[in-house]
Amino acid sequence: MKFNKLLISVTLLILCLLVTVDYIYTQQQSRKEFVKLQKLKKQEIALDTEFGQLQIQYSYSVNNSRIEKKAKEQLGMKLPQKEQILNIKR
Repeated sequence: MKFNKLLISVTLLILCLLVTVDYIYTQQQSRKEFVKLQKLKKQEIALDTEFGQLQIQYSYSVNNSRIEKKAKEQLGMKLPQKEQILNIKR
């Protein structure tokens, strides 16, 4: 009878240790994943910021008046006069 109680006690002790070790391992893995998640969130914020800046740059660079101004200043282009425009009919 003493042997059975001792065996049950040792078995329960081993099970408790295994559960504790598994709990600690799971907590550690959870913390690692949380750190990864935080890094990814920071990266997401940085990418969103960069995307917003690129959208602003794009909208500025495709602005028609800016393009027309550059064409006039840098390339010496100008709008054609009415007599220089030809309409071609098919």
